[in-house]
Amino acid sequence: MDDRQRYDRATAVLEPPLAILDLAAMRANAAELVRRAAGKPIRVASKSVRSRPVLERILAMDGFQGIMAFTLPEALWLASHGFTDILVAYPTADRHALAELAANADAARHITVTIDSAAHLDFTEAAVAEVHPRAEIRICIDIDAGYVALGGKFRAGALRSPIREPEEAADLAAAIAKRPGFRLAGLMAYEAQIAGVGDDPPANAAYTRGDAVTVGVAEDFDKTETPVRRWVRRPRLTLPDGMG
Repeated sequence: MDDRQRYDRATAVLEPPLAILDLAAMRANAAELVRRAAGKPIRVASKSVRSRPVLERILAMDGFQGIMAFTLPEALWLASHGFTDILVAYPTADRHALAELAANADAARHITVTIDSAAHLDFTEAAVAEVHPRAEIRICIDIDAGYVALGGKFRAGALRSPIREPEEAADLAAAIAKRPGFRLAGLMAYEAQIAGVGDDPPANAAYTRGDAVTVGVAEDFDKTETPVRRWVRRPRLTLPDGMG
């Protein structure tokens, strides 16, 4: 019996539309990601895995730690169901969700929100101004890790943030440290121009130069002596070869 016949038999009594997950394929895929990560913990992107039970299964495996959530309301919902170490990877303008986060000390311990400017820090502070008592809000700085060449005439990778230079990241980190009720918890970069590309692709040195930009920013940021935790995006879960 091939896979299609097996799936058809297993879902024969169910009404479509439906989705099925081959748990054996998922476990094999997860094990391969852990092998490639070589000891680095993998943060699971919940916008790619839209099932709470599946998230629970993945995070129960060795090598996986934390969730990269799509929105702050989603992060609050996940925290309410017992998930911890949740990074909201996109800056939020949801005032109600920010106020809810500030009012929930338990959720605030487990959720980190992302900003990319002092103006967004101002927005967040205004959104929670009427919350009393107010929990400390964990902040992650999103930096631009795109590859720029030819004096800015050429760019590869998404423009995610106006923060590009080490001194810009250090200035924003200092601004966060001076604000009561906020705590700098991490630094995030997404090198979209090399997503899915190996560390040393043949005849494609531009990719590795782009990665060096991110490393340089992180190293210079360390010189500020601000204790941070770094987050990077990990490969999305995909089926092993031959599984579609």
